[in-house]
Amino acid sequence: AGFATLDALYAALAAQDVPRSPGFSDRVVFGEGPVGARLMLVGEQPGEKEDEVGRPFVGPAGQLLDRCL
Repeated sequence: AGFATLDALYAALAAQDVPRSPGFSDRVVFGEGPVGARLMLVGEQPGEKEDEVGRPFVGPAGQLLDRCL
């Protein structure tokens, strides 16, 4: 199924009432930033902190990434 907007996709994901499998993330962590950005970084999977907060690159690996950049 396609979605006309990101907001429609977010709403569909928030409405899902599917039990999570043990050991898997509790949420989808979407990216952040300007639509016209010239560079995009894609993480492999949300870590514990990203899953908890719901934002990308906020855990230890994200802190390392900040220092490297």
